[in-house]
Amino acid sequence: MKKILFIMATIVAFVLAGCESHNIWDDGPPEMEHVYYVCFHKTNIQTDFLSYEVAQNGNARWRFGANATAGTWTTTDEQWVATVPFQFHSERVRTYNTVIYFWITNDGTSALTAGTDYTVTLENGSALTPDANGAYSLTWAQTKKGIQNVKIKRSATSPNGVLKVNVLNPANGTPNASDLSTTVNNQTAEYEVRGFTMDYNKTTITFTN
Repeated sequence: MKKILFIMATIVAFVLAGCESHNIWDDGPPEMEHVYYVCFHKTNIQTDFLSYEVAQNGNARWRFGANATAGTWTTTDEQWVATVPFQFHSERVRTYNTVIYFWITNDGTSALTAGTDYTVTLENGSALTPDANGAYSLTWAQTKKGIQNVKIKRSATSPNGVLKVNVLNPANGTPNASDLSTTVNNQTAEYEVRGFTMDYNKTTITFTN
């Protein structure tokens, strides 16, 4: 009996030692160590469409679903506002901050103007303005992962129209999953931020009657 117990203990010790060696995780390929990802927070389902409606009387609602017309509408408490959540994926804490960009454009059937028909702010109310290339920016302190909400507020005098929000520059065309250069959101000497091709052009804000 003692001999059997000794053999079993030896086997268990061997297995645990083997598991321990395989549970040691490294930092992955060196070229990916300073690569991060940004997307819209949709319960981590990038393929879903994220839609908002803001009516002329200020009533606002949102939904996400498998296509542009699917999903259950949820009414929001804040009048005139579409609150869009941006999610930054990172498993590191760095000495540098990371900047991501996003773009707000008309869908081609309307001509809504930023600053006149709508305003863009951080969740605390601080105004955001686009740069010369039409990009708004968000900063992630020490490159820590998390979610930041951006508020897009319709003006009471705004006409109806449709806005598209993207984390990949629409001016560059539709991104290609087989060409990673088309998924770059921002690139500096210290880091690179990428978006997801399956998330492209799927966040819409509609100003309705």
